[in-house]
Amino acid sequence: MVLHNPNNWHWVNKDCTVWAKEWFSEKLVGVEAENNGNSVKITKLVSSEGDCDVSQRKGKLVTIFDVKLVLEYAGKAADGTEVEGKITIPEVAHDTEENEYVFDIENTADSNAKQPVRDLVRTKIVPQLRKKLSIFAGELMATHGHDIQHTADNAPVAYTSTTVTSSSSKQTTAKPAASTPTPVAKGAVVNTTKLEADYEFQTSAEQLYLCFTDSRRVAAFTRATPRIFEAKEGGKFEMFTGNVQGEFVKLEKDKFIQQKWRLNTWPADHYSTMKMVFDQGTFTTTIRLVWEDVPIGQEVVSKENFENFYIKSIKTTFGWASIFDGVSKQGFWIGFAALWSTPILIAGIVYYMSPK
Repeated sequence: MVLHNPNNWHWVNKDCTVWAKEWFSEKLVGVEAENNGNSVKITKLVSSEGDCDVSQRKGKLVTIFDVKLVLEYAGKAADGTEVEGKITIPEVAHDTEENEYVFDIENTADSNAKQPVRDLVRTKIVPQLRKKLSIFAGELMATHGHDIQHTADNAPVAYTSTTVTSSSSKQTTAKPAASTPTPVAKGAVVNTTKLEADYEFQTSAEQLYLCFTDSRRVAAFTRATPRIFEAKEGGKFEMFTGNVQGEFVKLEKDKFIQQKWRLNTWPADHYSTMKMVFDQGTFTTTIRLVWEDVPIGQEVVSKENFENFYIKSIKTTFGWASIFDGVSKQGFWIGFAALWSTPILIAGIVYYMSPK
């Protein structure tokens, strides 16, 4: 993973979903147990669904994951009865303790003769799975943490950001600089830029507005209780372990939110202005984002992390993904038109070919 992040200054993350699935398959498949003539073994990872990221905030590594696992097992009872079944683990999450994992065990075509194997899974296999799942976060961090956080061994040569003074100006050449960012004094001028984007959700404006103003919903999609959250004009907020800070400037219920917003690693006392219009449609609501005063050099990482930790997380937490997610609207309507035009075309041909 290529990363320029001198002094671990930026808020960055790495998607580790594929690696996580491979880890679960390697570590969990093959777990086995025997007792009183009964035997059972995990034979397959059927599915691994969810998100798994390693992130850096304020120079500290954290991991955020929430995965649902389905495992397949096979065994034999003492009387020779062959047994197959599945173990569903609804939530493997970054904040789940070892004794909090839930295991739903189900024999295929269950019968009394198969119960000893199911009991063996519960008493002998489940404790082994708990132990293995409890080390997942540590191995995830050890494997991927170095990709997003520089140490003395992997720190790249730093460079200054390029700037363009006008459409006809020449771009300045990047030059080597010290690896530690120069602190910007309070009140110093910060070069900024403006971001705009639209995000569509399958819900009402009322419900979506609450995700930005109700502390319980904020805790749900950020997976942590905000340190400070005063949803009123002039009220402060601190989220993501204090990495995001700000103040509510203007609130119009279900319609509009304006915030002063900053990352803790930004120049001292510099806040961007984030404006969100909640545009209620017939079946969906669109957030129309206008984000001003974002420091130059921070625009890409700021937008990516807003989309990952706000937009994507809200959609996955509350199930509000849009039908257009992953496909362009143009592509959707072309497919829609093709779908509905086909029977009309066939009907026309039949009518034309029929005897008059």
